[in-house]
Amino acid sequence: MVRLAALDDVELGALEILDGERVALLGGSGSGKTVIIKRLLGLQGGPMRRRGSPLSDRCAYVPQSDGVFLDASVLENVTQPSVHVPSVPESEARDYLDLVGLSSRITFPVAGLSIADRRRVALARALSRRRPLLVIDGILDPTIGALLPDLLETIPHVRSLLFTSCVIDSAVGRADRVALVDGCHVLAQDTLIALRASMDPDVRAALTWVAP
Repeated sequence: MVRLAALDDVELGALEILDGERVALLGGSGSGKTVIIKRLLGLQGGPMRRRGSPLSDRCAYVPQSDGVFLDASVLENVTQPSVHVPSVPESEARDYLDLVGLSSRITFPVAGLSIADRRRVALARALSRRRPLLVIDGILDPTIGALLPDLLETIPHVRSLLFTSCVIDSAVGRADRVALVDGCHVLAQDTLIALRASMDPDVRAALTWVAP
């Protein structure tokens, strides 16, 4: 299979995302999931930039922060996400906003939306980038979070998915592989069933922080 992204770091451990995979980066709050994602995307150590990242041509990223333009409307955030990114046809932008449940609020200023809805806007904008790897850092509201495992079937250009979670929820349960994180380090990678059956004391201890 095609390897879309890989991290091989002495301090952080090894992580790779293959074409067609849904990978969950699982760890308690403060375990270092964002550090690992930023290192994977080449963003660690400076301001967040997509341009110049090793994955800039194949990755769309929803950061832990809102990642939206507060002075623009919902629709404008998707049709013209940045001066460095090609504009998106309005009809296509509307389709993505409909998918995330914002079709009735496309003219609303993003500054007036809740944090959960700003995350929806950020997700729609990432989908509009038409990249094969979608990386989502941080919690989406439960309604949208439940859609994550189905995105590979719903959006043709999304080939693989990497997302973070601080709890074992339905999305994590349906992931092809779970990378367990603690202390900014990938402790183990396997199916959730296999991780739960592990007798490794570090793995068992890390799982106690994310058990529902």
